[in-house]
Amino acid sequence: MTTPRDHIARLRLIAQRLVGPACPTPTDAVRWMTCSQAQDFAGARCAVALRSGTSVAEVERAVNAGELVRSWPMRGTLQLVAAEDLAWMLSLNREPTLRARKRRHAELAITPRDVARATEVTVAALRGGGRLDRAGLFALWQQHGIATEGQRGIHLVQALSLDGVIVLGPMVGKQHGFVLFDEWIPRSRKLTRDQSVAEWAVRYFRSHGPATVADFRWWSGLLQRNLSPVWEQVRGELASLDVGETTYYLDPATLAAWESLGSATLRPLLTPAFDEILLGYADRSPTLPPSVADQVVPGRNGVFRPVLIDGGRAVATWQKPAKGIGDVSVSPLGGRLTARATQALPGLTRRYPFA
Repeated sequence: MTTPRDHIARLRLIAQRLVGPACPTPTDAVRWMTCSQAQDFAGARCAVALRSGTSVAEVERAVNAGELVRSWPMRGTLQLVAAEDLAWMLSLNREPTLRARKRRHAELAITPRDVARATEVTVAALRGGGRLDRAGLFALWQQHGIATEGQRGIHLVQALSLDGVIVLGPMVGKQHGFVLFDEWIPRSRKLTRDQSVAEWAVRYFRSHGPATVADFRWWSGLLQRNLSPVWEQVRGELASLDVGETTYYLDPATLAAWESLGSATLRPLLTPAFDEILLGYADRSPTLPPSVADQVVPGRNGVFRPVLIDGGRAVATWQKPAKGIGDVSVSPLGGRLTARATQALPGLTRRYPFA
């Protein structure tokens, strides 16, 4: 089925639960998205709240209850995931991530012995329900002769997380606490490798589609050889759209929702920094015109600013009001805002789940 290119970005708003019925709870929203970028935890909480119609406090409650956790399941970046999914995600991407980090570990003089010693010390300290924030964990390692200077500490944290030793769980004050994986996540789903790849692909296209195979491979970090054995199975659960020579895949339910929700995708909305509506794709051009991309990701440094979306397109970056009072301030990307976006801003500010 062919479709106009401008419909791609608007259909993604439906798939990502930014338009139409929200997910029932924060945990349901994260399960639906499968992974949600969470290096900026304040932005991640807002992203989940937007997709569940809840508050950031409710998102944090789900984290403290052990329903949601943060770790490095893909692309070497922190993600928010449903706790029961983390183990099979790590099983797919642990080795590629560690291989990619091998040179940096050598530069930092991190050896397998260092990782083993850090594991031993950490398990002993946290066993029985203990929790430490990052500063506390680094202090523990320093006390046992494990250097954390420079970037050694965070790379050791990531190594132990990829090994399933620790996970970022409940809050310790204003910081996440590290806890033992097996204690904090007592029940993990068991999937074979092919089952894991197939599930990840189906869930990605359902929650992010319309998207291409290249989008999924970039997002997940998986290779074509991982996807090929299960692609026919995955493809059988999806609808497709053609734009020129490009084929996009999506949930048939997203396509079916267009008739009732298509007009709603024109409405302006605010999305937080690092939101999946931009970060979830290798090709972001349907939502973010390449001519203004540097204004959203200055210097292409990987730091995504929050954006105002109007008619499915990113039209401005924005900043929250000082002390939470007043409307957001916007910086248009290129031309002026439409009258529709200008008129909508006060209402968007009132409804946005500020952290």
